[in-house]
Amino acid sequence: MDILIIGLNHKSAEIGNRETVSKKLLTIELRQDFTNKLLDMKDENGRPFIKEVVVLTTCNRSEFIMHLSSQASYGKGGHIIKSLIAKHFFGDAAGENIFYMHLNEDAVRHLFSVASSLDSMIIGEPQILGQMKEAYNEACKFKTSGRFLNKLFHKAFNCAKTVRTETGIATSPVSVSYAAVELSKKVFNSLDEKKVLLLGAGEMGKLTVKHFIKYGVRNIYIANRTKENALRFIEESFSSTEKEYLNVIDFSEYYKLLPQSDIVLCSTGSEDYVLKYVDIIPVIKIRKQRPLFLIDISMPRNIDPEINKIPNVYLFDIDDIGKMIEDNIEIRKQEADAAKEFVETAVKEFMNWKESLNVVPVIISLRNKVKDILEIELSKYIGDKKEKDLIINSLTNKILHEPTMLIKKASANSEGISSIETIKALFNLDSEDLTDTDKGKENENVSKYIKLIK
Repeated sequence: MDILIIGLNHKSAEIGNRETVSKKLLTIELRQDFTNKLLDMKDENGRPFIKEVVVLTTCNRSEFIMHLSSQASYGKGGHIIKSLIAKHFFGDAAGENIFYMHLNEDAVRHLFSVASSLDSMIIGEPQILGQMKEAYNEACKFKTSGRFLNKLFHKAFNCAKTVRTETGIATSPVSVSYAAVELSKKVFNSLDEKKVLLLGAGEMGKLTVKHFIKYGVRNIYIANRTKENALRFIEESFSSTEKEYLNVIDFSEYYKLLPQSDIVLCSTGSEDYVLKYVDIIPVIKIRKQRPLFLIDISMPRNIDPEINKIPNVYLFDIDDIGKMIEDNIEIRKQEADAAKEFVETAVKEFMNWKESLNVVPVIISLRNKVKDILEIELSKYIGDKKEKDLIINSLTNKILHEPTMLIKKASANSEGISSIETIKALFNLDSEDLTDTDKGKENENVSKYIKLIK
């Protein structure tokens, strides 16, 4: 019951190599074709190496999370699988060195860390958890994730939720667009009813506007030197719902809108100041000293820094926001230490569950042994099959409750193996050599017996 993760990310591979892999996993069809290729791998005796697979692919990582069969030992099977993956994406095994491998506890720790955004390029970013859920749902849809990986991923999702609710790892903004909105919230407390003026129509402005809309801004005006480009910018960058809150004005008209604007976001790419000290003096008088918040994310700067001297005008440039981001990244790093403790707890809980599965065959054999004895003895006195089966199940549960608890406890540590072997010897059990019929019965009832050891 080994867990194997093979993958590459921003730490292990250059962007070109990551692109090579992601392009071959770009569609559902491509991902499923490769998943089937993994599931079709056989050993020299024709037995499958892999039972379950989930493929996770993002802009910064591609990973294959696998539940191996008992035939695929890490030393042999893992490297065979890694070689096949390298050949599939790079044509030969030469690309193996850019892929990492994690087994069992290390694999669980890695997956939980990824889900909790501790392994991301930006610690605490929320996107990776959503991407993991999409990958898992896709695997469920195509039935390439089963009982084992289902348990693993749900535990990863729960771990990520705990990290986000119990630590401050995601509370401090670390992107320019998000930080700009957070600064606005500090100035105005609430962004409801506030008017935003965007000067310029670039990528950073788009992201910032989306954040403003998310936090309640419903009046946003966009002025670009070329009005047609502004209209195209809106059409290509925003959803139909978002477009309802956007208005395009002529660039020559933006001065008229300054007194009504609470927040001005400037990103025009101009070589000169678009807003100067003398422009803002009359604006703040018309506003009757109500706060005016200016955000200059241009390089070179488009807003005269002297404006910051005007009372009730708050100007932040890209360096101010950068300093805020640096401080927040440091805060996230400190919070990551606390997050790792939650990850370790979750890893330990999952590994205990995983180890307990190794004793399921012992429990199955023990229950079958007791039931067979009861069947023989009770058949002498009870003729009604329904009544007899009811009594057999009741007695079996009562007789084996404490032994089952002992087996569960023993499975959690290596020293308990001797206790399990003693139970097997006492009842003359041979759980490792189940007949094909017994194995089929085990697969049918495995969920039922797992409940006995929870």
